[in-house]
Amino acid sequence: MITIERTRSFGKTQTINLPAVFFFVGVVVSGFSAAMLLPAAIDLADGNEDYWIFLTCSAVAMFVGLSMALAFRGHRHTMGIREVMLTAPACWLTVVAFAALPFVFSSFHLSYTDAVFETMSGVSATGSTVIVGLDDAPSGLLMWRWLLIWFGGFGFITLAVLVLPFLRIGGLQLFVLDLSAQSVKFVPRMIDLVAKVGLVYLGITAIGMVLFRWEGMSTFDAIGHSMAAVATGGFSSHDEGLGFFNSPAIEWTASLIMLISAMPFVLHLQAMRHGPKALFADAQVRLFLSIVSAAVFSLFVWRVAWNDAPLLDAAREATFNVTSIISTTGFTSAHQDFGQWGGFPSLLLLAMMLVGGCTGSTAGGIKMFRLCVLIETLRAQAHRQIYPHGTFVVSYNSQPITDAVRAGVALYFFVYLTTFFVFALLLGFTGMAFEASLGGSATALGGVGPGLGPVIGPCCTYAPLPDAAKWLLSIEMLAGRMEILILVIPLTRTFWRT
Repeated sequence: MITIERTRSFGKTQTINLPAVFFFVGVVVSGFSAAMLLPAAIDLADGNEDYWIFLTCSAVAMFVGLSMALAFRGHRHTMGIREVMLTAPACWLTVVAFAALPFVFSSFHLSYTDAVFETMSGVSATGSTVIVGLDDAPSGLLMWRWLLIWFGGFGFITLAVLVLPFLRIGGLQLFVLDLSAQSVKFVPRMIDLVAKVGLVYLGITAIGMVLFRWEGMSTFDAIGHSMAAVATGGFSSHDEGLGFFNSPAIEWTASLIMLISAMPFVLHLQAMRHGPKALFADAQVRLFLSIVSAAVFSLFVWRVAWNDAPLLDAAREATFNVTSIISTTGFTSAHQDFGQWGGFPSLLLLAMMLVGGCTGSTAGGIKMFRLCVLIETLRAQAHRQIYPHGTFVVSYNSQPITDAVRAGVALYFFVYLTTFFVFALLLGFTGMAFEASLGGSATALGGVGPGLGPVIGPCCTYAPLPDAAKWLLSIEMLAGRMEILILVIPLTRTFWRT
């Protein structure tokens, strides 16, 4: 059974168990190597010679993954806090290194920089792309992009539900699940929860696929776009994005799936058992829906008043773009470049990029839970100023919030904004314009996809950017998915001190 060390005596820490980390990384790499067989089969059925590229890359990754897993299988049950914190970024980085190979050797012949960027965008469920000519791309390569996003989205849900609360990252210890303190029951119940969340994830994907197919997509496109929507990733098989289909019904359906996927998946489980009230009783869900409604309404008014858009088109475009950005999906339509609508839409959607969706979903960003805590803390502080002798308890869902949670939220908020501005400065140093630097940093950190401006906006790709900017954005995408601190802490000397 797996044992997780929960306490350590002050000033005494044990050596990090690297073999346990290597074992887990090997298992994950083996899983992704097996996933390469699906695009290989698709290319083989289409008569595309890229199938042997996927088979070769799968064999290489499988050899390395199984070798690591078998070599260190004796250490698979001993992982402590530091091992868990090291395993998450190690898995993502190792997967990216191997999953990028098909992009390098396939008919697209991407440079390794572009391949890493595309792969990191996939496994972090960001949706930014450097590929031009998606309409003529091999089906196997398109499916590989969708698989990266789909698995990456589910991996982030697992990270958000089981790992981040346990590690007390960003105040998320409030979400530690009561899976029993007894190690005999801890692991089976943990696996059971992940399996149930996985079924919900698969179910939403299947529903989206059926709806997209019914509304006119091909079966291949319906499967892929549903995978991208539920993972809030935004990869498409067409350069025009969803605008290729020119279907209001498809955009409304995508908006609904993105909205659902930006809410906590554990609450979806509870809603299936106890009805929708279990979902809407959560404070962050109510705040999320309130922000979405306000943003959609304001963008709708702008489109009608300033752009003379028809009412129905304005309502659909406002809903689609706000939902796409705040859920950090990043689906775009060539006919709906919000960069051409004026200054207010770009500022509004930049704010949505930073805010993001709910904790426990596939969405990125700061997260609604943290905004709830900050709002409640601000309200309590305002009341204390008015009534100095009063007692005001900061709570979330009627549960008192400890000082440790509030401190964690405040720290994460500071770290998030600092990271955003630092990377924006670094991107500007590579030669990117002011608007592109801000938009690129916000979209990479939040895992959104499209940036701002005429270079990386909704109309364009990241292909024109210099290699240095692509590497910076790749690092920032990983940092955003790792909630920043998981990526930073293993780089400190204290982490490795024994």
